[in-house]
Amino acid sequence: MSRTIAIYNFKGGVGKTSTTLNLALSWSRSFKVLVIDCDPQANLTHTLTDNVEHEINLFTILKDVIHNRQHAIKPLELSGYLHIIPGHVKMAELESNSEFISFGNTIIYKLLAQVNRQYDFIILDCPTHFGKIVKFSLANVKSILIPAIPDSYSTTGFRQLLHYLKEVEREISLNVLGVFFNLFRKNTRHHQMIRLQAEKELGDVLLSHNVRQGIKVSEANWGHRSIYSFEEENEVANDFMRLSEEVLGRLDSVYLDQIINNTTLQK
Repeated sequence: MSRTIAIYNFKGGVGKTSTTLNLALSWSRSFKVLVIDCDPQANLTHTLTDNVEHEINLFTILKDVIHNRQHAIKPLELSGYLHIIPGHVKMAELESNSEFISFGNTIIYKLLAQVNRQYDFIILDCPTHFGKIVKFSLANVKSILIPAIPDSYSTTGFRQLLHYLKEVEREISLNVLGVFFNLFRKNTRHHQMIRLQAEKELGDVLLSHNVRQGIKVSEANWGHRSIYSFEEENEVANDFMRLSEEVLGRLDSVYLDQIINNTTLQK
């Protein structure tokens, strides 16, 4: 049975896709990993496949499930240990599809049920908009990892995100793997202050490892590449490697109801 993880924050520009990409590549060195590109922008698909037009993609798969067309789901193989269900721009259409609105929870459940015994990890790259795709995805995963950037929004936004997460109908509490900072500049006093404030307010929910800002990140994003694709060793790749190890150690850590009961975060 796989570990299902959603990478999500309703704030844009925090690095959800790069997090999904680099964690998947890190874990696929030892585990079998499936990534599902739920974002209509399909940036993850473009990066991993250099293409956004795949005949079989998440939209076509979900449409088959909606219309009870039974087909074995065959993700695209990127390597022996890393597969992807590509995204597609038409995923945006599902937000107004009456059948998906009514039965999307069950539809996402059926999708994951078909593949969850084939992988050690299934990682969902979620779109920013807190719509039906995100709600139904979060209703069917075991865990959530929340990327953030070190700005004044970080802790206040996290409280608001908790409010939204409470709206997701789930049978069991959502395992919050943690919040971590992307694009972190450790030599910048402002970022250090934001980090200290987050430590006070988020406590153990804040992960120990940050992913620093660096030119390699911009180059990777611009060129639709992984941070691991550079021949020379780089600090950001090392950050993601350390982050991936920390997340592995928190697979059964803090649950949403425990966090909500934390009075510091309720203020």
